[in-house]
Amino acid sequence: MAKLKEKILQSLKHDWQLENTLDDISESQENLLKNHSNPVFNQKDKNKILKKFSDLQSIGKSLHRYKKLNENNYVQDAHEEKENIETILLKGGISYNKYIWHSENSENTCDVCKSLDGEEFDFYEEVPEKPHPNCRCTVEIVEDTSSNDVPETMTEDNDDTSRISSENQNPQISTPQTTSNAQQQNSAPKKTTQPQSQRWIKPCNGPIVGRYGEPRSTHTHNGIDIAVPIGTPIRAIADGTVIRHGKADGYGNWVVIDHGNINGIRVTSEYGHLSSWSVTTGQKVKKGEEIAKSGNAGYSQGPHLHITIRNGLFQGKAVDPGIYIDF
Repeated sequence: MAKLKEKILQSLKHDWQLENTLDDISESQENLLKNHSNPVFNQKDKNKILKKFSDLQSIGKSLHRYKKLNENNYVQDAHEEKENIETILLKGGISYNKYIWHSENSENTCDVCKSLDGEEFDFYEEVPEKPHPNCRCTVEIVEDTSSNDVPETMTEDNDDTSRISSENQNPQISTPQTTSNAQQQNSAPKKTTQPQSQRWIKPCNGPIVGRYGEPRSTHTHNGIDIAVPIGTPIRAIADGTVIRHGKADGYGNWVVIDHGNINGIRVTSEYGHLSSWSVTTGQKVKKGEEIAKSGNAGYSQGPHLHITIRNGLFQGKAVDPGIYIDF
């Protein structure tokens, strides 16, 4: 992935390379997510890794749009999108930084640590985890001063993943709604949360890279996007019955759970972009039970889980998941 920027620029010249380039971007995002959860990094560098994950989402989204515009012969719009991608790249959307492994070099240093000491890794490759529980090895990001990247400014104090721009989010098409996006926003009921004792759990842990209600290029986002590596266990947010599983437009692989009546309202939850599922229609599940593995299926520009909560048995009105879950 060391020449990811060059690959993207070449794909803009030779459209037949676009699919391979999108795959490369997805693989790079997957590696960044794994590194973000790797305890060998300090928090400051984890913030930088998450920032680059967000940058790749923006680039992947633009490349996908450029590909569709070209396929439909929107020449002028495609040209403008191409220029937009090139601008993002020039502003530092792709980093040529590296990771360097530092072993503690004490009497407790194992052979694996010694062999890794001083080793460099490309920024978009996965870095190994600590070789043993008591390992004090660390990995730092080494800035490439020869690149034209804009210096990172994120610190622990401003590490708020909810502030990631909506332009950096995954474009995805939800299941058809009975109302327009504008009507959905204007008629949204006042948010009333459940008592703390009745709160549901998050389906997985990871940075939030997409919020409910964000405007997207084709729709208003109807759920929450959680960035997690492919294969991460996805758990039921509450007790319920699986009413659908399989493939769905936009979501790729998905699972839908009926949670019954909550304060007089029928509530369902949908889990999209899965790599696989471990439940079947009609199966009863408990809160916290694994129902699937996360993936990158459907309309997705990076590995993540999308969750929607609806009022209604199926294709009901999407509501803010924060009513039920603390994200």
